[in-house]
Amino acid sequence: MNHLELKSILLVDDDESTNFINKVFINKLNLDIQVNTTLNGKEALSFLEKDKAYGENVSFVTPCLLILDINMPIMDGWEFLEAYEQKFNKEFKDKIIIVMVTISKDEKYEIEANNNSNVSEYIQKPLSDVKFEGIINKYFLEKQL
Repeated sequence: MNHLELKSILLVDDDESTNFINKVFINKLNLDIQVNTTLNGKEALSFLEKDKAYGENVSFVTPCLLILDINMPIMDGWEFLEAYEQKFNKEFKDKIIIVMVTISKDEKYEIEANNNSNVSEYIQKPLSDVKFEGIINKYFLEKQL
């Protein structure tokens, strides 16, 4: 697998406390990265579209890792993936690892996530610093942590 360098993470979850806790877990790993949050798929798409708008603006870093909740209002994880597939080219999508997460134990979610070419991994909530460390070690430069 071609490992990327982790520069930014986007947390997409409608529960603000979950986003906060996940940021705490990521901060425990002492990474020098941006961590941004959005509350639904629509906000996440708008956030990703900033890359097109800002181009080489150094204050905006395209997220390398996107943690995507499945069940959200306005635009859920599945709807986000459909729009993401249509809006962004392969070169852009190749720079982003998408990990789908859910509290649900319904097997159909895992099957559907594993069958989506834009999803790299499916993980059961709750997340933890150990789970984040595992994701980062798997998909990003080994010396990151």
